[in-house]
Amino acid sequence: MEIREADPKDFQKLVLMTEKEGWNYTEDDFHWFSRVGGKTLVAANEGEIIGMGTIFDYGNAGWISNILVKPRERGHGIGGEILSECIRRLENKRTVALFSYERTTDFYEANGFRSDLEGYLVSLKDREWNLRRAGLIVGAELEESMLRMDQECFGYERHRVIKELAKRGSVLKPGGCDGFAIVREDPVEPSVGPVISDDRGAGHELLFASLLFAGPNTKAVVLEEGIGHINYEEKIRRLYLGAPLKIDRSRAVAFAGLELG
Repeated sequence: MEIREADPKDFQKLVLMTEKEGWNYTEDDFHWFSRVGGKTLVAANEGEIIGMGTIFDYGNAGWISNILVKPRERGHGIGGEILSECIRRLENKRTVALFSYERTTDFYEANGFRSDLEGYLVSLKDREWNLRRAGLIVGAELEESMLRMDQECFGYERHRVIKELAKRGSVLKPGGCDGFAIVREDPVEPSVGPVISDDRGAGHELLFASLLFAGPNTKAVVLEEGIGHINYEEKIRRLYLGAPLKIDRSRAVAFAGLELG
């Protein structure tokens, strides 16, 4: 078996493999990963792609996502080998981090990762709820102050990703305080994040507005339990190697997404 960087001609095979997991990826998503500084790695056995993983360069931090092995190949350590190669390629980073569903946390902990916080995959509970949207700016321009706020809240620089997320979606801004949300109105997998606000109450309203604006089946990853008007669907953990990641819980309401962090 070899682990190598994916070629664009591999993307169709990766789409078919991820479809079976319900990930809803397209070939354009894999091209997009490359445009924002990501690299997709594939595990191949005699020319057949049997697994994959994705790494992202966020300056002082590296991010791992999309670790996947074909079902019939599982149980033979292939996932661990892909993860090890992802870590090796990010070994010069101060921190290497990832998100994991609760059900797969043991795999990452067995490979040396430590959990530092819990998040929750959520959706809007009542789409008929009459949201007060006074002062909310829809379709705002992404400003340099927003990029700085994102870095201050999450502790690593991901300006390239945030700019591309804004291009693919819409930027919402609250009235009366600093903050913003990025909404991706995707026909298959709409999402919200990041959501950041200097005012917690305004941040929650910005989250609700964003989930409503993006349409049915929109998901976000939030940092706290007990927020009203939303369904808590699954627990997420952030895990890391190296130095702990900074997080400003007073301003950060939702992450950019499960895969991009």
